[in-house]
Formats: sequence, C-alpha cells, structure tokens
Amino acid sequence: MEVFISLLIVFALILAGLRFKLGLGLTLILASLALGLLFSVSFSGIIAAFGNTLIEKDLTGSFVTIELIGVLFFISLLEIIMRKSGAFTRLFGSIGYFIKDTRKVTVFFPVLMGTLPSAGGARFSAPLTGQAAQGLNLSAEKKSFTNYWFRHIWEPVFPLYPGIILAAALCKVTVGDFGRQQLIYPVFMVIAGWIIAFWGVPKLLHPADTGKKKREHLFYFFEGLFPIILILVAVLAFKLPLIISLIGVIAAHLVIYKEGRKNLKGNLKEALKLDIVFLILGVMFFKNMLAVSGAVERMVQFFIIMKLPLTVVLFTLPFLAGLLTGVVQAYVAIIFPLILPLITAGGNINMPLLSFAFISGYCGVLISPVHLCYLLTCDYFETDINRVYKYLIPLALALPVIGFLLIKIL
Repeated sequence: MEVFISLLIVFALILAGLRFKLGLGLTLILASLALGLLFSVSFSGIIAAFGNTLIEKDLTGSFVTIELIGVLFFISLLEIIMRKSGAFTRLFGSIGYFIKDTRKVTVFFPVLMGTLPSAGGARFSAPLTGQAAQGLNLSAEKKSFTNYWFRHIWEPVFPLYPGIILAAALCKVTVGDFGRQQLIYPVFMVIAGWIIAFWGVPKLLHPADTGKKKREHLFYFFEGLFPIILILVAVLAFKLPLIISLIGVIAAHLVIYKEGRKNLKGNLKEALKLDIVFLILGVMFFKNMLAVSGAVERMVQFFIIMKLPLTVVLFTLPFLAGLLTGVVQAYVAIIFPLILPLITAGGNINMPLLSFAFISGYCGVLISPVHLCYLLTCDYFETDINRVYKYLIPLALALPVIGFLLIKIL
C-alpha cells in the first residue's frame, strides 16, 4: 500500500506545481526528485537517471531526448514560416469553400495530424485548431480539449502506432484483427468529443474568399495542406525519421516562398523556446526516475499478491501504468507480458479481454499529467491542465466502461 501512497504524493505535487504556476518543466523535475526520495533511490541513481535523460537512445540509435527537442523545434519553425509566408491565411481563406462548418474545420486539423504517430504531434495542430476556432467563442479549455482529444482518436486502431503494434506482437495476434476489435473506440471518441466540444455552440459558416474561383480555392487548400501531407507520406509510407521529413519540408518551403526567408534568424529564435526544452527534459527525467525507482514493479507485485478479480486487474494495472508513464508503448511493454497468461485460454487470446486491458491503459495515458501532447496543448493555449480535466476525464473513463460491456456482450 505504501507504493500507492508515495505515487499519490508525487501526483499531488505535480498538480500543485501546475496550480501554483511553477512551470511544467520545473514541476516535473521536482516531481522526479520527490519520486526518487520516496522510493529511496540513491543520489548516484538520481544522477544516473538524469544523465540517461540526456543520452538515452532508441532502437535506431537516435538520442531520444535530443531528437524530440529537435522535432518540436522544427514543428514550431514550420508553423512560423508557413504563417508568415501567408500559406495559412490562404488556406483558411479557401477551406470554407470545401468544409462549410467552422466546427468541422476546427476538428479537421487534429484528426489529420493524429495519423502521424509522433510524440508531441499535438503541438503542430494546436495553432491550426486555434485559428480555425475563431468565431466559435470557445474557451481556452475547450480549444485544448478539442485539439488534444481529436488528435488521439486513431491510436487504438491505426496500424502504424507503436503501441498497438507492440501489443499485437506480444499477444501474437495480427494488428488488423486487433484494430478491428477496437473500432468502436474512435467512433465513440468522435461522437462524444463532438458533443463535449461543441455542445451549445451553433453552426457557423467558415468564411471563404468569394473573390476566388473553385480552382483557386482548390490550389490554396492543397497548398496549405501539402507540407502536412508530405510529412505524413514521408514518415508513414517511406518510413523516414520525422525530424528529417520536417527539415526537408522546411527547406523546400524556404526555396519556394521568399516570404519565409525574410527574417529567418528571427524565426529561428522565435521557434527555439527554452520552456519547451525544459518541459521535454522534465518529462523524460520523470520517465527515467519511474524506471529507476521500481514503482511500477512494486505496484504490479501488490496486485498479484492481492488476487483480485480478473477485470479489476486488467483495468487497474494498465490504467495505473498508463497514468504514470503517459506513453502507450510503455504500459504495453511493462504490463502486457504479465497479464498475457490471464487473457489466454487453450492457447488462444481472448480478444475482448485484450482490448479491455489495452483501452484501460489508454484511458490512463489520456489523463496522465505527464502526457507530452497534453502538456504541450495546454501550454500553447495558456490554460491549466486541471481546468481541461472536467471535459477530459469523463470521456476517457467511458472508454474502459465500453470495453467492460463488450466483455459481457461478446
């Protein structure tokens, strides 16, 4: 039980730090240190965890933290030069010709960017969501919810997200079969998200430049979307690293549009935001301290000893691991090898139980205070993450409820 008390203290510190506006990065670094102290991590262990934050590599040999900072820098730079070159203005002047409802335009961008399996990808769609929502009279909390929620509708089913790939591989089922089992979740997320985001918000026609012909609207529509589509194709079809794809698209944009080359030094300076660098360091440090502390392993041992009902275990373990890590592939890698015997009968995987475990963990990820997309979205719209929870938590918790009902029905 002490492990849960300690973790509760850590999460209380995170929420308090954000409440008193200590800054996201500083709050997570302080929470990481508290995690080390509460779980008796040695001073050398804490130093090693922070060092690993700086030099940690992924399976491809890339430095994870450094590359993530680079990705977010280039995302910000691309948004700046596209905005200053007038590409976004022309896009929004023509998008109303094809998508009449401003509410649908607002949702369109996070849904599109959600097909890109990238940490922090919500930062790219946030400016577009914010600009599209002009005239709808949405609060900063509603804009944050809309950008974040619709950005994440694909992860339970999209076959290029690493979480669903890893879960399918561990359980020896096909990604296609697993995705089909979970199709109900993105459908629910779209319908429920729309209700929460736009309840009481009247339909508003998105303004289109009436001085342009259809072919001009078509050209400017694809001009604005082409960099995004090009990045998606480069990453998903040709499997290029996101950072390389971003650099290539930015270089092409600078060559084509002289407006983007104006004040390039100023644009570079504007894109490099130290608070974002600090935030990435805080998130990665917390993740590494979580691993060093052994908190998740001790939590798992507790549930094994307690011998709780199967559905309680399949909800609680993935949910807590997702809540702690804020990363889908992390809770899958930690928890699924442990629960695999519990969802296997006669050599076959019980798909409803597998889906329930996955979506329970995903629920934890969605409301995790260390989920990078959530932090970046709330930071962009300058709102407290606690104020967005009133929209987010009820819908996120509905996902495992649906999974539980499917167990009973199927």
